[in-house]
Amino acid sequence: MVKRLSASIFFFLVLISLGFTQRTAEIGVLVGRSYYLGELNPSTHWGNGIGSSTFGGVFRYNLNKRYTLKGSVVRTTLTAKDDWESFQFNNQRLASFENTITEFAGEIEFNFLPYEMGDKQHFFSPYLFVGLSYFLNDVTTTVEGFEPAPTNREGGGKIALPFGPGLKLSLGKNWAFSMEWGFRKTGYDLIDGLENRIEDEFESGKAYDNDWFVVSGFMLTYKLTDEGPCPVYNF
Repeated sequence: MVKRLSASIFFFLVLISLGFTQRTAEIGVLVGRSYYLGELNPSTHWGNGIGSSTFGGVFRYNLNKRYTLKGSVVRTTLTAKDDWESFQFNNQRLASFENTITEFAGEIEFNFLPYEMGDKQHFFSPYLFVGLSYFLNDVTTTVEGFEPAPTNREGGGKIALPFGPGLKLSLGKNWAFSMEWGFRKTGYDLIDGLENRIEDEFESGKAYDNDWFVVSGFMLTYKLTDEGPCPVYNF
């Protein structure tokens, strides 16, 4: 199912790109920070030692000054533990986890302002992006110092919906800098390895909400082609 869905999306993006002419491409690197939102961290975005280093690669295919197709591969390790939060299930659970994530994402970006690398008039723009990603995860969870049963370590590949805001800036004819804050809605509740169950005196997981993770980062890209986007499609 996952392979068919990924192949369909890739084919759809290729068909879209064939409808445009004189496109430009960029390739670059991403460095940043990732963190998790779920049972062990319901709401904290900053502080408490939250967040892990993230790195990866980025490929952009500029259809025109407004729309860009983007592909990325990122690698990070998500972590969290109960003592990050003031409410710790009465200090009874004492859970923590570590999950190594490798994500493959395809997205479309919409620039609020006309943007083109090397254009002195249209050299920056805020943007929004949305897409689909496939991520591999390998989680290790401990509760009160003991590793849970293997049923709590459901890894493998999962689907997520990435979306968020960003800002891009041309640094000259061939280079560009951008930064973005990307949320991943996963539809999956075992990123932290905690099952949806109630034990004798505390809740281990939540049956009514799925885990999220966030990838925020800085990107430096280099333009691979010299031709500009077709003016017919610069709307």
